[in-house]
Amino acid sequence: MNNRVAGLINEWEGVAPEDLVLALQEQAQAMKEITEINWKLTFERDLAQREADHYKARCVKFQMDEKRRLHAGGEIK
Repeated sequence: MNNRVAGLINEWEGVAPEDLVLALQEQAQAMKEITEINWKLTFERDLAQREADHYKARCVKFQMDEKRRLHAGGEIK
């Protein structure tokens, strides 16, 4: 057993089982909240990336159309 585990065992020695259960429930709730935040951030990141990709594609299309127009000497619709 490593020192960290031994330290945790010594720290919780003599604690009522109800307190241990409560601590585990609090930890589970905290992990659930962290997971929800991570999912939200992942969704927002992916959405921003899709929007950036869409904008980039529009910019590239505009630049290509502009070059074609200038090369043809007129306006292409």
